[in-house]
Amino acid sequence: MKNYKDIRQGFYLHFSNQMKSERFMDFFYELFLFGSAYAVGGYFRDFMFSQKSRDIDIITDISNDLLKSLVVNSQVIYDVNRYGGIKIKLNSLEIDIWTIENNWAFKNNLVKLNDNDKLNSIAKGCFYNFDALVINLYTYDFNLRYFNDCIEKKELNILQEHPIYKNLNPSVEANIIRAIHLSKNYNLDFSKSTIEYLIAKIGYIEDKYSNSLERLIEIKNQYSKYQFITESDILNLQFKLREKQNSNQLKLDL
Repeated sequence: MKNYKDIRQGFYLHFSNQMKSERFMDFFYELFLFGSAYAVGGYFRDFMFSQKSRDIDIITDISNDLLKSLVVNSQVIYDVNRYGGIKIKLNSLEIDIWTIENNWAFKNNLVKLNDNDKLNSIAKGCFYNFDALVINLYTYDFNLRYFNDCIEKKELNILQEHPIYKNLNPSVEANIIRAIHLSKNYNLDFSKSTIEYLIAKIGYIEDKYSNSLERLIEIKNQYSKYQFITESDILNLQFKLREKQNSNQLKLDL
């Protein structure tokens, strides 16, 4: 594992060089005049694993109106998604950028923002611990606490235990597909909390749709990164979860 100084310096070079090659670093310089921005999840994780990234998720503490104004002034190609996030299309990658005020976990007061430790607050707002990597794009300070816990225990866990947090998450089917992806790709077990969530939400899908398998395949097909997941993988998860309900074991291996 790289030490703190090496991660900061390495990521600074990685991120700033890519943004300069895209002629997009000026956007961040302007944003930093008003607040901070944080890379969350896959882009930082890909850097840690020395892998290439296709996109970057960013959350910022400036207002939503100011963010939109900065994006418009940058003259890039962008879209606003149905949840209020902004997708910016560059040459080599896409940037999904959100404001804290528009993030579902903070917006619904399910995660409290600690102004003295925004890195930890943002990390705790991530759904799975595997995705809870956060780095400040101005200071390059970072939080890997929950991600490291996932890697060390080889266990996928939902960071917030409160039922309201789990029930209000807007990405039910995507969370199920992602659990399959992470278990299969990174050989992760599921925590008790994750098992309970998956059992409950697959039951919810079965009640809402005539065919839960078709629904999950439909959602899976919307994400290019999940294309290697097969129908058998989904059926295997459903079988293992039913087995889990009958056995009361605490671990689930796919």
